[in-house]
Parts: sequence; C-alpha cells; structure tokens
Amino acid sequence: MRSAEPAFLRVRDAAPMLGISRSAAYELANAWLASDGQAGLPAVRLGRSIRIPRAAIERLAAAQLEAG
Repeated sequence: MRSAEPAFLRVRDAAPMLGISRSAAYELANAWLASDGQAGLPAVRLGRSIRIPRAAIERLAAAQLEAG
C-alpha cells in the first residue's frame, strides 16, 4: 500500500523538517539547481515550482544520525 505522504515537498514545507528558515531552504534549493547538484539542498523544478524530494530529506536525516 502506498504512503499518504507525498514524494515531493514544497520548499516551505521542507524547511521546518530541516530546522531551517523558508528563505534559507529556498537559497539552498536554488544553489542545488544552479550548481547542477554540486551544492545545496537537493531539489527539482516542476514547471515554475521547486520541490524537495522526501527521500533526500530522509537521506540527510540518516547521515546526521550516523555522524552524530
């Protein structure tokens, strides 16, 4: 059965999950898009919208737990 949670989040919804401000999340997402994935917060552009893959947030959280 599929999860009710969306695979892609709006930047404003991902920011509190990461513990950062909305403007910081947009800055990091735009850095990712501008650097072809070399820096910033993993993001995809869907039309005019920017979305953050839920899997990327989960990977970041797992990496923090391992480092921690």
